[in-house]
Amino acid sequence: MPILILVVSTLAFWLIYWFIRMDGLEHLAGIFDARRREAHRLKSREAQRIAPLKAVDDPRDAATILMLLIARIGHDPTREHIAVIEETIRSVFGFDRDLTERMTQARFIASRADNFDQAAGIFANMLTKRLSPDERLHLIDMLGDVARVEGPTEAQTDAIESLKRRLGLVRPH
Repeated sequence: MPILILVVSTLAFWLIYWFIRMDGLEHLAGIFDARRREAHRLKSREAQRIAPLKAVDDPRDAATILMLLIARIGHDPTREHIAVIEETIRSVFGFDRDLTERMTQARFIASRADNFDQAAGIFANMLTKRLSPDERLHLIDMLGDVARVEGPTEAQTDAIESLKRRLGLVRPH
């Protein structure tokens, strides 16, 4: 028993010495500050990565990005997907002269999204406010046209159904 008391008192002495003389509290605070800074840095990096998605304010650009992302589900978009998307934005949106610039910008912004659902979540509010119900249905049809190029796959169908719910086109069960 006396040995146990001696060991515990020695540990207590060195612990107190470490806290008082060797700035133990500051060392512990530094560890927690470093963790907090790292979490803040990761959050800032994620916000910076998706900033181009949040900057989109034109429903036509959002639709183009969503078409690229629906084609990207499961694999990279094929030439056929790109051809359907380009024809759609040319005929529906009237982007003849600046088609290349619009597609380049849309591809860049689409590359910033983790997946279709993330972009759909970011764009849903803007699309709901700025598009009529008929225009939202037309958007769903355009996405379906792109998905049907090589499918649609079950994942693409689920993504489109999820977007329908977000746009208020389907009542939740």
